[in-house]
Amino acid sequence: MLDQAKVYAAYDPDDIAYGIDHLAEQVRLAWSESRLVKFPASYKTCSNIVIAGMGGSALGPDMLQSVFFNNLTVPVTIVRGYELPAFVDNKTLVLLSSFSGTTEEVLEAALVAKKRKAKIFAIAAGGELAKMAEKEGWPMYVFAPGELAKQPRLGTGFSLAGILGMMSTLEYVKFGEADVRRMLTAMGDVLDTCAVDVTGTDNPAKTVAKSLHGRTVFVIGAEHLLGNAHVLSNQINETSKQFATYFALPELNHHLLEGLTFPKGFIKNVTVLMLRSTHYHPRVQKRFKVTADIFERIGIEVIEYDCGGKDAIEECGEVLQYGSFLSYYLAMLNYVNPTPIPFVEEFKSKMAG
Repeated sequence: MLDQAKVYAAYDPDDIAYGIDHLAEQVRLAWSESRLVKFPASYKTCSNIVIAGMGGSALGPDMLQSVFFNNLTVPVTIVRGYELPAFVDNKTLVLLSSFSGTTEEVLEAALVAKKRKAKIFAIAAGGELAKMAEKEGWPMYVFAPGELAKQPRLGTGFSLAGILGMMSTLEYVKFGEADVRRMLTAMGDVLDTCAVDVTGTDNPAKTVAKSLHGRTVFVIGAEHLLGNAHVLSNQINETSKQFATYFALPELNHHLLEGLTFPKGFIKNVTVLMLRSTHYHPRVQKRFKVTADIFERIGIEVIEYDCGGKDAIEECGEVLQYGSFLSYYLAMLNYVNPTPIPFVEEFKSKMAG
């Protein structure tokens, strides 16, 4: 069914496939546009960075923190809530990230950051956050998602590259034009093999989607791909309307394996998707093999995705593009429109009442 045009016409009336096909364009646009943002000199001398964001708006920061773990020149903390850590002060750079610009947790965090006299900058598609930043004179990157991203989880290219552009300007991370080109090339290679018009077994994203259909999905990542594992599980939850969660190696080896004993029969419906890379620490690479062997021995299905990038940056782009297609195809197999998030919207409505 994934090779039938009528399926996509019926279950993707908003054509989010267009944005997935053009995910690299998000990265290209956000990188070039965010590099134009001007910052006061004092923004380059902060002792730490705090990023406030929720849901899809925190996925770009998650990837940044993972991919550039060995590259960041100051500590980076991601906050998913209303409060900021007690250490936030006038030497802290606070990034407010909200796709819609209306995320209540981020808006409240903005007030806390202002009270603490932190250095503040923002990324949003508009909304109250953009108005607040303009009023306060905070540096800000406002992007126009248009047809490229109709939901925050589908705008990870804007989020990741937009934040990278600003943090590169501030010299908190080493990332330049050559790095962007390599990431875009890696994403393009995935597009060549995983796009909707690539049929049957020639399309690895469609093949894996069929294997994950109707299953509980554990996404396993490590080191530079841990942020990608989070993105993929989030997209399966929201886009595919299917349960997924993610775990990190080596951390899961210290608890998860024992937790799979009960309830009896639970593991029969679990499939593990392991994001493997030759760029992981050698001991972590061994852990992937040993962990997969144990999963299979106790009856859990294991699917391994072997990344092919030359470094962490390329693999980040590769898995981001691959995972976006994978979750989209799962939505088609589940016969659901991937765009609406009715329960999330209902929750927000009740919180506002």
